[in-house]
Amino acid sequence: MIWSFSAKLSVASNGVAWVALALLWNGVPAAAPLDYNVHKLLHILGVMLMMGNLVVGPVWLSLAWYSNDQARIAWAAKVLSDCDIWLTTPGVQLAIWNGICMAGVLGGVHKQPWLFESMALMLLTSLCSVTVVLYWQERLVAEAARGDRVATGKALVQWAIWGTAVGVPLGLVFWLMVAKQPLFLG
Repeated sequence: MIWSFSAKLSVASNGVAWVALALLWNGVPAAAPLDYNVHKLLHILGVMLMMGNLVVGPVWLSLAWYSNDQARIAWAAKVLSDCDIWLTTPGVQLAIWNGICMAGVLGGVHKQPWLFESMALMLLTSLCSVTVVLYWQERLVAEAARGDRVATGKALVQWAIWGTAVGVPLGLVFWLMVAKQPLFLG
């Protein structure tokens, strides 16, 4: 399978995020070049972009699938992949880098159990998203473009299952950020 530009960008973006999280884990101080509230705003914008695409993408694909129009299904799958370029990737980077800047103000990831849990869940999510989910998304786009409804359906189901598996930890991270209470390390 030839990987799309979107897939390659997702892998590179996740690699950058892993480096950023590794620096945070090791206590490398991250200077906050902007005011804390600006970092918070950018962080929230990043989360909205990332989570918005996570929610809207499956809706688009479901509507396309139930239309029984193969051209619409192929278009929706391609748009899903393109939205990773324009929404998910910038969202991940905004959320991670601005979160790192804000974590320094709170004493770092090791001082706040909820930050530690968030970071661990983000790493788990990232690992799963750039392997299994991305594989099935690429298959979905390719099969939809070929017009094979059976293969498209199989790829869509697998993408939905693994995408949901990625969405659950992201939902927990969202809760941790709002509640600022640990789930497991309390």
